Amino acid sequence: MRPEIESVVEAIRHRYDEELSLCVLADTARLSSFHMARLFRQETGLPPARFLTAVRQEVAKRKLLCTSDRVADISVQVGYSSLGTFTTRFTRSVGVSPGRFRRLAQLGPAAVDFTAGRRDDAPFAYGSFRGRIFRADGQEDEPVFVAAIPPLTRQERPARCCRMEQGKGTWCIEYVPEGPWHIQAVSRRVGGGKQPIAVGTAGPFYISPGSTVTVDLVLQPPSRVRLFDAERATIGAALPELFAC
Repeated sequence: MRPEIESVVEAIRHRYDEELSLCVLADTARLSSFHMARLFRQETGLPPARFLTAVRQEVAKRKLLCTSDRVADISVQVGYSSLGTFTTRFTRSVGVSPGRFRRLAQLGPAAVDFTAGRRDDAPFAYGSFRGRIFRADGQEDEPVFVAAIPPLTRQERPARCCRMEQGKGTWCIEYVPEGPWHIQAVSRRVGGGKQPIAVGTAGPFYISPGSTVTVDLVLQPPSRVRLFDAERATIGAALPELFAC
């Protein structure tokens, strides 16, 4: 990585709680704003503003899970002057509100690792997943939880996730670190019974910096789906309960 862009990355990592405008970051690199932004995207795969947002949200996740600070206080600590803006961006990225995300701790350490991890893993470059959800049970009004999950050999990497308000249309998971990933979708099924959820899984897929991998999933009863990892799939199956009103 170019030394001048590395200095910008370090500034974002250590000063994420400040008002880091494009001009401020450009001064750090001793470059013009335009030139710095162009080089930054070439080197990291993201514009400076989106990289800053990613770092802020990783820090917010840790604070939500490891401290008892109020959500409003955490939003200020990670650089947001508006609680509403913080909540909206966090929910859009993670799939649940900050308050509900904190409830993940009630499912145990494995569930925390499944969704967010315990440390700052924001890398220098990301790729993304996107796709469509299809379901054969007619429950298109049910929310769907979609996660990008690392393979068993790389469990130290936290999953990335998103929530679809309805079980139809397109989904997108951004800020996915380079490497192999599985995709899993989980949703509740109306009517309960022995199989109250529907799942879909695919992979592995390889994410490279700047790439977008398209994955379409069909949700079915678990008995009809070959799950790549029963333990992590079971954890995933519990997460839709966080979306209950």
